[in-house]
Amino acid sequence: MGVDWVGPVAAVTRRDVLRLVSAGVLANVLSGCRHLPSPGACSLSHPIIDVHCHFFNAADVPVDGLVRYVALREKMPEKRLSSNAAEAKGLENALVVFLVTALGDVAPKAKHELAVLKKGARRLSDAELARRKDEQLRVAVRDLIARAGEQRSTFSRRSVGESPDYDGLLRQLGGAPELPQTFQRRSGGGVSEADVDTVATAAKAHDQIGTYLSFVRLMQDYRENLAEAYIKIFASKCRLSLITPSILDFDKSLHGTSSPQRDQVDVMDEVQQIVTRKHGIRMHSFVGFDPHREAQRPGSSLANVQYAIMEKGFIGVKIYPPMGFKAWGNADPAIDAALKRLYVWCRDHDVPIMAHAENSIGAGCGYGNLASPAYWKKLLDTNQYDELRINLAHFGAFDEVIRPGAPTGVMVSCAQDKFSGPPTWEEIIGRTIDHERRPNLFADLSYLSELVSSDDKNLHAQIRQLLDKWLDDYDPDARHLMFGTDWSMMALEKDYNAYVSRIAEQLTLASVSDEHQQNIFWRNASRFLGLDRPGKTRDRLTAYCDKHGLGSAWLSELAIA
Repeated sequence: MGVDWVGPVAAVTRRDVLRLVSAGVLANVLSGCRHLPSPGACSLSHPIIDVHCHFFNAADVPVDGLVRYVALREKMPEKRLSSNAAEAKGLENALVVFLVTALGDVAPKAKHELAVLKKGARRLSDAELARRKDEQLRVAVRDLIARAGEQRSTFSRRSVGESPDYDGLLRQLGGAPELPQTFQRRSGGGVSEADVDTVATAAKAHDQIGTYLSFVRLMQDYRENLAEAYIKIFASKCRLSLITPSILDFDKSLHGTSSPQRDQVDVMDEVQQIVTRKHGIRMHSFVGFDPHREAQRPGSSLANVQYAIMEKGFIGVKIYPPMGFKAWGNADPAIDAALKRLYVWCRDHDVPIMAHAENSIGAGCGYGNLASPAYWKKLLDTNQYDELRINLAHFGAFDEVIRPGAPTGVMVSCAQDKFSGPPTWEEIIGRTIDHERRPNLFADLSYLSELVSSDDKNLHAQIRQLLDKWLDDYDPDARHLMFGTDWSMMALEKDYNAYVSRIAEQLTLASVSDEHQQNIFWRNASRFLGLDRPGKTRDRLTAYCDKHGLGSAWLSELAIA
């Protein structure tokens, strides 16, 4: 069910915004959203390649979709805003409107940031950008109070079906001691600045909503700032040799607007160079590909891929089947034809493909199931793509046997959004690898929050046991699993700054040897990316790095005998 969020944003007058801008005294109150965590501990001495991360901001994806399918994509049922499923749905739909309004139009567009990085436009100071974020949060609070008041005045507080329960969400915040009971009983009119401050403070302090607001602030930032935040958190103590962030192409599936793909490629090209020069960490990105866009205008999405790979130092392609397509065998032949153009070009030019392969972020009823590795097996069974290097992302939760029948997330669309029973998707990947018959098929351990953020020791042990068995059965030399953080998405989870060390700890507890851990942390990624040996990928990156004065000797450090 769609939710109207444009109205409240459009209804904010210029006078409102100017008044909020002038209220600089409130910055100290509102800017208190949770800061970035301290750098995580890291005792690993070997190189690390993070094959799966993101530095996009809210201007790069439709904001409603960003909240529904990314921020709220896979929270476990026990993390819902109510134990009552019907009440939870109304609260969560109200939360979507609140968070979308809080995001607003603050995030810098790709074209603007590109001009900033090229010194053709003024960059907002950190303080200025923080004030804009704070002002937009106040807009969202005002809108929530007004909507809750309207529901009370029309005796409709108890939402019908999946209608947003704004009054219920405000009452959730009212559970905090900072929100006076007298305010809860007040109508939406005559709200004071102190009332707005009180609700904003309560929202930031809320165990779950505060986490979402911290994520909102990240998504409102410059992409360069996101890269800097990542490096502070993960590279301060770890030996990160290479990071490969992905950009997305969701416009056709989530029916919104975002920075044009070409602009996103151009700005990430600049960020890549800045990160390398400033920190000595190599960064080469993955470009998005949307077969819907390609099917509507043959050659359009593929042309963007070719531009990014051949001219802008990008290293691979990222696709998202949960946006409404299978890897192979779609009912619409135009989608398969679009995908075939991508697969053939990537195979012939030695370009790796990463695909979302978890039952999550489905853009429609049951769409999460479209990410199943079974459809990749169907593609590879054609025996036309044995040389195509593929990463099926988000391996390791074994949901089909640990959570069979459970909803895939809190923002599910229908009854089909549930985890099936066995076989697990991990097992399908193992069978497809087929004991080294397909050495170019990989999977990554990104956003494995079950091992990093969960305190459930029994769950940890269960996953380790399943992982150990999987390695014994399908990958005894650990040549197919890779490391990835999925930051900034992982910022939605607690203790994400410890991702590297906790994954290493859990692998050790799963009896994965140091030698095999090195495969997982960097060698397999080098193979997947095509950096382990001379070839087209290394030739492209050598030319790019030499052209921009970045040096290319680092490529030999990732060679594997």
